[in-house]
Amino acid sequence: MKNLLLIVGLSVLIISCREDNQNDKISISKNTQNEMAKIGQQQEGKKLFKQYCMACHFIKPDPSKRDQMTAPPIIRVVQHYKGTYSDKNDFVKAVVNWVNQPNQDAVLMPGAARKFGLMPPMPIGQEKLKKIADYLYNADFGNFGKMKHKSKRELQLNKGKKYLLDKSDIEQIHQVVSLLRNTDMQTVSDYKQAGKKVFVGARNILLNKKYEGKTLKQVQLFFHNIEDDIHHLMSVKNKTEGEKYRKIVLNKMLKFDRFFSSEK
Repeated sequence: MKNLLLIVGLSVLIISCREDNQNDKISISKNTQNEMAKIGQQQEGKKLFKQYCMACHFIKPDPSKRDQMTAPPIIRVVQHYKGTYSDKNDFVKAVVNWVNQPNQDAVLMPGAARKFGLMPPMPIGQEKLKKIADYLYNADFGNFGKMKHKSKRELQLNKGKKYLLDKSDIEQIHQVVSLLRNTDMQTVSDYKQAGKKVFVGARNILLNKKYEGKTLKQVQLFFHNIEDDIHHLMSVKNKTEGEKYRKIVLNKMLKFDRFFSSEK
């Protein structure tokens, strides 16, 4: 009887082990399939990117081909979008919406928009666009330095006088400075919204075609120095980070009136 119980027990144990091994194999198989699917999606996204995007977008800035550039390099585009949309789903949605319908209110790179103009809508199709955006989010384009555009030129007055801007632009900047200085921000969303308002004010000035020559260059220099910080404020993850970038952006924005004033 004991021998019979022992045989039955061993049989159950062997069967159980076999089932566990089989379950492990199924689990490993599913994981492998998922990984292979992701790799396949990335490869397809890369192929679509090359097919539809690389005719205009270089991967990185290439000074030797400056005259051939018709759009900002993709590494800069990804930096700007990730800086504003750190969540993958938000990133993909923003890229898809932009390519479907580029418009001035959605511009994240006002300097590039001023230089190259708005890109035309691309009738690629939603699924293809999502695959391209997914690829861009996950792709490693290397490190090409910070987004900040460094220049040896410093902000300077025009023969001792401030540069004249539209009164509405000056007022908008004063409003965002007041917002940053006086608003009691209670949530992460408060900080993000403040960052967006600063960005909109900067974008409106950078895209104002009335500004040319020295005035435009000084405006670009001013906002290039603050660009990274504005994007950080727009995408903070907690209140501590939000307060840090609120102070940084405010301190830099307080210098605006040193160089610019409204037209008489």
